[in-house]
Amino acid sequence: MKVLWVNPSFLDYRVPFYKALNEICSGNFHLVYSKGRVPARCISKIEEALGENAHGLTHEACWEIGDSEGSFSCTGVSIPFPAGLSEILKSIDADVMIAEGFFQWTPWALVRAAGLKIPLLIAYERTAHTERHCPWWRLAYRKFINHFVKGYLVNGSLCRNYLESTMMLKGKAIQEGIMAADSEALAAKVGLLKTSEPAQGLRYLFVGRLVAVKGIEYLLRAWQLHVQKYTGDRLTIVGDGPESGKLSTIPAEGAIFAGAVDYDLIHQYYAQADVFVIPTLEDNWSLVVPEAMACGLPVACSCYNGCHPELVKEGVNGTVFNPLIQESIERALAYFHLVDLKEMGEKSREIVNYYSPEKCAERAYRGILKSLEEV
Repeated sequence: MKVLWVNPSFLDYRVPFYKALNEICSGNFHLVYSKGRVPARCISKIEEALGENAHGLTHEACWEIGDSEGSFSCTGVSIPFPAGLSEILKSIDADVMIAEGFFQWTPWALVRAAGLKIPLLIAYERTAHTERHCPWWRLAYRKFINHFVKGYLVNGSLCRNYLESTMMLKGKAIQEGIMAADSEALAAKVGLLKTSEPAQGLRYLFVGRLVAVKGIEYLLRAWQLHVQKYTGDRLTIVGDGPESGKLSTIPAEGAIFAGAVDYDLIHQYYAQADVFVIPTLEDNWSLVVPEAMACGLPVACSCYNGCHPELVKEGVNGTVFNPLIQESIERALAYFHLVDLKEMGEKSREIVNYYSPEKCAERAYRGILKSLEEV
């Protein structure tokens, strides 16, 4: 069985998943992506992982309407013009087609799947919260595409719930648990660096883009009060973005801005941390959370992060808070002074093991098989 996944953009974490899926498919997994959107380091990795089965599109233009990057969902639209995409799709006689989301390159995948009379699946990540501002015309378009879809591959329960509440899914295969981090590689690197040397206080870590939707300003405001009580604590913020200048002006003792860090070096920061904190105001399924968990970190996670029902178990490997309520952030930060961090870190590793690239690939393959049963 030949499987073709059409995904214009991805980062490092997706490479081990695609590699594992190719192994399950006995070398018959193909990926089509945009060389203009995927970073050069990821292109090298995916070409090494898939060889000739990695098909990079070299020419693509995009028409941006509104703000579609770094802002809240549904505040902008990016319309692609992928020159040569149809030709690449026609060169691959697939048995199953998988498209990423409802838009972007999905219309081209749909046409090709219809021509071959093969199942079309959609890999989807959104939740009711991230789509709370979804306009009627966008939802109407998704419902139209849904008529041609045989099944869905989704990250977790909140995504599944959103699809079930907005789409007619009767008779369509749906498979949860297909979002993986590069957990094993990160954990191995961290294991070589992790020390048991005691620090003066706890070391908190955030990793991500410095954009308004990540809620860093709310975290820093709460941190100002937290550090007055826990004077030895430190907060490291890894990442860059349009909010970096504004955020750096907020007086927060013990907060360090590390700037942008290459993915291949990010393990150094996980190794130095005691707690991972993510105050996002909106996220489908933050990959930094399973990354941190694989590195043995307890997690303080925003209730607006779509991954928290599966990954962050209250009192087991962390706590969930509301970043829009300052007292909630303060409580979450202080919480880790009252628990066994080592035990919570071990629980994080146990929980995230379910989301290894290999296990996620196995579940994705089961979802593919389910769609074939419906044909």
